[in-house]
Amino acid sequence: MPYSAPVEETSSDWRVTLGLYRNVLAIVSALTVLQGATAALSVMIALSLQAAGASNAALGLVAAFYAGGFLTGAIASPKQITRIGHIRSFSFFAALAIIASLSFSLGVNIIGWSVLQAVIGASTSALLTAGDGWITDSAPANRRGAILGFYHVVAKLGAIAGPFAIVAGASGPAGFMMVAALFALTIMPISATRKAQPEISTGTPFGPTKILKYAPAAAFAALCAGAVNNAVAQLYPVYAQSVMPDGAAGFSANFNAALLVGAMVGLWPAGMISDRIDRRMVIAGTGILAAGAALGLSLFSHTVAPALILVLAFVYGVGALAYYAVAVAHAADRARPDQATSMMAGILVIWGIGSIMGPIVAGLVMSTPLGAPGLFAFASASLALLAATMFTRTVNKAPVPDEEKEPFNATQTTSLALSELDPRGEHENEQFDLFLAWMASAEADE
Repeated sequence: MPYSAPVEETSSDWRVTLGLYRNVLAIVSALTVLQGATAALSVMIALSLQAAGASNAALGLVAAFYAGGFLTGAIASPKQITRIGHIRSFSFFAALAIIASLSFSLGVNIIGWSVLQAVIGASTSALLTAGDGWITDSAPANRRGAILGFYHVVAKLGAIAGPFAIVAGASGPAGFMMVAALFALTIMPISATRKAQPEISTGTPFGPTKILKYAPAAAFAALCAGAVNNAVAQLYPVYAQSVMPDGAAGFSANFNAALLVGAMVGLWPAGMISDRIDRRMVIAGTGILAAGAALGLSLFSHTVAPALILVLAFVYGVGALAYYAVAVAHAADRARPDQATSMMAGILVIWGIGSIMGPIVAGLVMSTPLGAPGLFAFASASLALLAATMFTRTVNKAPVPDEEKEPFNATQTTSLALSELDPRGEHENEQFDLFLAWMASAEADE
């Protein structure tokens, strides 16, 4: 029959595609559970500190230690993974996370919990680096965008489910034990796989001077995204408790789900629109949307029904959790094709710096008479400043011509290794400036 050959070709294409996804299924499964574990742990820590009478400023400090550990792990873990391999590294850092998670059950201590959070952050970052490197190695160039999108969606589902596991399973010390069990579960798909572990490869990040030269708007957006989004990610359970004191854990899980579903809904439209107009205008637009929703969350936390709070959280997620990927796309547009990977890696480092600063500032704002709603007062003000900055940049600097834009791809704030998966750039050996110069020197000495 005349259509038999195309059918056979399509069937073959499907088999190839399914085979590619099967190659990454084990590691994506492990990283999905990892996202659930870290999301659940953020709820446990915030609510436990609140119950113990810790101040909101102290909560912000503990969250900042997590971000500092995460950034340190992103920078330092590739060398360790290269030295002992992916599977051993994954097991090693998962074991560290398990020990730290169980240690939380020994009692509340601000200094001790800050150190434990740093360990959790570094371990999580190292696990993501190992996992992202594995996915990068398994993804052929012509399927990178599709596999990246698959990973992005599935990982978000894990982050949504994590807090619900705490609600359904346990609270207090038993909750920390459940989180430890989730970290342990991440080891199982990795240790059971027969796929050969890859060589580690990570983007070498550009330094701040180079990023500011090429794409200052993207640098500021990444800094704001790190500051605002990590503050909300770590401290939203405190806000949720102020809205519904008698069901804080359950409402926290619903609030987190609303945020992340909003992010999933908003990401791709924002990206597609940014392919057609100035990406800075899209960042400004999402910033205004999120700033408005954050203002509503701040002002109406005690005066409207919890269901309306969840609607506002969804709208906030649509705006606030979508623009980082647009900022990365803008940075990639400003760089040469051979610089795109290093540019994206450098943007992630800037995001990491912002993620350390944000919880500290937000915690201080929440310690004022504003109380827990001050978290979203901080977010609203920051996002309004972001929008104003983007409008200013559009006046002072011409947009990238449409024909010079790289197609939008979803970008996650997980590891430097993930920049290698992005189809917009290829790995290069150009040294970065300022950031981590000591690492370059150490490698040269060896």
